Amino acid sequence: MRPVLAAHTGSMSEASEFDLPAYSAAIAGVIENSGAFVVAVKSAAYRVASGVVIRKDLIAVNNHALRREGTIPAYLPDGTETEASIVGRDPRLDVAVLKVEGGTFQPPAPEEDARQRAGELAIVVGRTLDSGLSASLGIIGAVGGPRRTWRGGELNRFLRLDVNLYPSQVGAAVVSARGLFIGMATPAVLRHSTLAVPHEALNQIADELLQEGRIRQGYLGLGLQPVAIPENLQTKFEHVAESGLIVLSVEPGTSASEAGLQLGDILLSAANTPLTDTETLLGLLRGRGAVGTAIRFFVIRGGNGLEVEVRIAERRNKRS
Repeated sequence: MRPVLAAHTGSMSEASEFDLPAYSAAIAGVIENSGAFVVAVKSAAYRVASGVVIRKDLIAVNNHALRREGTIPAYLPDGTETEASIVGRDPRLDVAVLKVEGGTFQPPAPEEDARQRAGELAIVVGRTLDSGLSASLGIIGAVGGPRRTWRGGELNRFLRLDVNLYPSQVGAAVVSARGLFIGMATPAVLRHSTLAVPHEALNQIADELLQEGRIRQGYLGLGLQPVAIPENLQTKFEHVAESGLIVLSVEPGTSASEAGLQLGDILLSAANTPLTDTETLLGLLRGRGAVGTAIRFFVIRGGNGLEVEVRIAERRNKRS
């Protein structure tokens, strides 16, 4: 007797039977087909991680796993070995981009955002040197809008995975039951959980690295802390929130210092955006093209309001 399951489609009252062996074969087929855009990379001397094709000559991998510089050995879907160079890194989203000269990869077709719902199947497809493809099956545990990460990055779409991720699967492709590309798996962006870095974010990072040579992050040189705004000041000025950001330190020689911001200043808004927490300001500094532009703050100083314009400088990191 052939095993069957009751599958619900839409509501509990709508059920249809499907063939369990056929379901199993379909999942295996999705994994096999996804292998066409999944590679293995020698991320460290004795460590292999997965990577996913995002352009005809570009591979995305987890930045935290890539513990080497120079040329990176990469093992392609057809079994051949080649060398890739590092285009650049974005530690904030745990993404590094590699380039294979003369690559002729076929990038995967992306899954539509509307189909990425909590509870949808999520298939993680990685690659090892000894066993070939490596897969894990789970679900998308949560879906949300833009989300800032504890590493300082900003995801255009939040996709938390409920899936078991093996060490060799860091940087693996996350695909839907339809075999379409959702994103790249990483355990290093959200504490205690695995995320899929969406395909849109991977391509945005690749674009910036190719055009700028690095991920540019804005910097002002301020130490800030949220502070409650007294009620009399809330009524004195228009569009004032219940809290702002008080300046605790100003680094000498920075754009904030040159613009004249002082200790004790309270920043109420930046570019007409209320500043109720530091993450709001950091979000303005992370935007592509923010570095080099001027941002106008509305500030309370000694009970009076004034506007201060500060040019956004670039934060320098050891690893861009």
